[in-house]
Amino acid sequence: MRRIYLPLLFVLNAFMVTADNFSEAMNTIVSNNLSVKYNEASDAAKLEEMRGENILEAPEVEFEHVWGAENIGRKWNLSVSQSFDWPGVYKARKESIRTSGVAMQYLRESAMLDVRAEVKTALIDLIYTRQKIDAISGLSESMGKLVEIYRTAVEKRELTRLDYNKAVLEKIDMDRELKSLKGELAVLVSQLEALNGGKSVSSIIEKLGDDYPGYTLSDLVPNTDMVKERDPQYAAAMASIDANKSLVKVEKLNRFPGFSLGYVHEYEMGEKFNGFSIGITLPFLTGKSKLKAARLQTEALNYEADMQLTQRVAELNGTYRQAVALHDLIEQSEPVIMDGANFELLKKALDGGQISLLTYLQEVHYFRAAQSDFLDTVYQYQLALAKLSRYH
Repeated sequence: MRRIYLPLLFVLNAFMVTADNFSEAMNTIVSNNLSVKYNEASDAAKLEEMRGENILEAPEVEFEHVWGAENIGRKWNLSVSQSFDWPGVYKARKESIRTSGVAMQYLRESAMLDVRAEVKTALIDLIYTRQKIDAISGLSESMGKLVEIYRTAVEKRELTRLDYNKAVLEKIDMDRELKSLKGELAVLVSQLEALNGGKSVSSIIEKLGDDYPGYTLSDLVPNTDMVKERDPQYAAAMASIDANKSLVKVEKLNRFPGFSLGYVHEYEMGEKFNGFSIGITLPFLTGKSKLKAARLQTEALNYEADMQLTQRVAELNGTYRQAVALHDLIEQSEPVIMDGANFELLKKALDGGQISLLTYLQEVHYFRAAQSDFLDTVYQYQLALAKLSRYH
């Protein structure tokens, strides 16, 4: 019987080389992720659009040509004018664009962390599935050998066919679970390829191995200050507040008059005239509501930033408590459940006639279920560590 044993050292804290392989696999896939590249291109386009709105409007050229009645004559005029806002508006808009760009950068970093978390989870799912395949494969192989032994015994009329059928059914049950797990593994590989920009992940998976990354729970204790310092989404919220404050300044300056200056040339009944035109817009009559809206938006963004911080810290604290509970459960059950000697002792008892085949199959099924539950617990623990390691 193949011995299945996962020392606690590997379950809780993998060797550094494993962590390095895991990080390398994650970084490779994230670098190829298309959503990351899309966010960069989309933000660049938005910033260029904002910059385009902060330049002088195109000059306006106007031409007029009219005819008089009863041969009184004709006249025409040509004018070229340029409109512009109050001079300080352009500087304020430029600052608003700059702070908006900072906020976009932080949001891209937050989106990058989301992608990294998605890739990290997918890799952990892959390791978990491969560990379960490894565990059930060893049991299926041993059960296959037992089936062959019982087949020979039945042919020699040393055992009844009923005992043989029991062993066959147990083997079929193991193979069914094994095929299901391999199907799940194929789906996970496809998901990773999608995250990898459609590129093959075969070499990445091969190098990854079957051990979880080496996160240590004691290094992942969450706190509010850490989130403030490391969470780009919170930083983006604060940058958005700065950008909106700049927008408030823009709206204040927008209430100052705008101007239009132009050159005018007129021709009337043989006479030519040259001069200039001046126009003034008075936005303070209509801009009060926009200024008030910008101020209220700044206040709303402050509340949103505080809310995001509170929610993130609460989520991490809950995950940490879950991880502590799972860690304690793993420490209690690992030495008993993952000791492959359980299956070896059962086989010796069967061979020695101490237990019947039915009892053997029942006990194998019991320990197999306990082993599967343990791997599920370790998997949930690793997912919790992955969430806690978001900023590490």
